[in-house]
Amino acid sequence: MKRIILSLVVLLSVVSANAQSTDFEKMAKIKGVDYTHVDKETIKLSAKQGKGLQLGEMVNIASDADGEEFLNQFDDVKVFKCEDKGSIKKFLKTAQKLLEGKEWEPLIDTKGDDGEILKIYLSKNGEHSTNVILAVEDEEANLVVINGSFDMAKQLQGGMKFNADVKY
Repeated sequence: MKRIILSLVVLLSVVSANAQSTDFEKMAKIKGVDYTHVDKETIKLSAKQGKGLQLGEMVNIASDADGEEFLNQFDDVKVFKCEDKGSIKKFLKTAQKLLEGKEWEPLIDTKGDDGEILKIYLSKNGEHSTNVILAVEDEEANLVVINGSFDMAKQLQGGMKFNADVKY
């Protein structure tokens, strides 16, 4: 009986982690949002080539140390970009609603003098993490979702050993 209960707990926690990650795909339905999904195989290929993970023209994720080891922590990466000024408020509101649950730990929550917003959240389930980076300006909003064993909180505590370049 204990095995059945333990199996159900493990199954439900995996389903829950996957559900919260797929919830972000709602963002792609907002007018003016471009959505890019990078799967594990593409990440592995990029790691083997010794490159950072280039996500379109705007985002490049690379490690200061061993790039292959670093990128192998990623199961997949989703990038949502909105440049439609009329949709940025909806984009921000939808993202914030998705991040309201108690499973999300805010790591960074800032708002600049000129209205720029940067939020970083983490949700952990055992060794699996979902990391979310939300960056919003007047002209553009970006949401990056990183799934895998990568833990943004550990990276922040250890002194950032990776770069996430966003070119505007």
